[in-house]
Amino acid sequence: MKRPEVRERFVNRDAELPYGLEVSQVVSAIESFYEYWHEVNEWHLEQGYGRFHEQFRANNAIGGFVSHRLTTRFAEESPDFVLNRLDDGYPDLLYDGTDHEWPDNYAVKDSDNGPGLEVKASKGNTFYAHHNVEGWLLGIHYRINARSKSTTDDAPAPNKTPPIDVTQVLCASMDHEDWEYRDAEGSNRTNTSELKAKVGLHEMRKNPIIEMESAITGVGDLLREYKQAHAEFDPDYSV
Repeated sequence: MKRPEVRERFVNRDAELPYGLEVSQVVSAIESFYEYWHEVNEWHLEQGYGRFHEQFRANNAIGGFVSHRLTTRFAEESPDFVLNRLDDGYPDLLYDGTDHEWPDNYAVKDSDNGPGLEVKASKGNTFYAHHNVEGWLLGIHYRINARSKSTTDDAPAPNKTPPIDVTQVLCASMDHEDWEYRDAEGSNRTNTSELKAKVGLHEMRKNPIIEMESAITGVGDLLREYKQAHAEFDPDYSV
């Protein structure tokens, strides 16, 4: 399959990022993730195991994997970020460029207003959390190019379909009111919070870092606003 790549036309070099994180570092992290996914996917195909994404039993497991891989890369790209040593800790990246005192082992259950960056990845149109993120949130939307949607695997290399695409990377500062609680009572899933489309998610969508055309969704005035924001950095896009 074709190796995924970040196309420059979809990169917003003027996007706002916190704590000195740079757009180029985000792009580098995505490119590194693409290289990893491509190599692992090719190995699975060569060994007859099917595509890499088929090894995950649930879509949310893929999202957790994507966010973990990219969180690790962001920590490697930016020297002032440290990976939270707790798997379920918050936030995912601890900013160590101020006088704020983190524990020596950087294992933080809850930041207690310490500076940091939470990272979420989702196949859907919004983002979910087990707690209301109050602070900076970096969200990644991705799509899996599944077997049923890929008809060019035997085509020449330039025409092959990449196994995964990051369609959108967004970032904004959130507060408690940006989230809507979802009670899981009566089901086998856990309680979650979802970003409100016209509040928290709207703030993120006004600040795309990477955004493919297919990720520009919405209705009415919101859609027009997102199209106009995209046109500001994509020279091949016309509103």
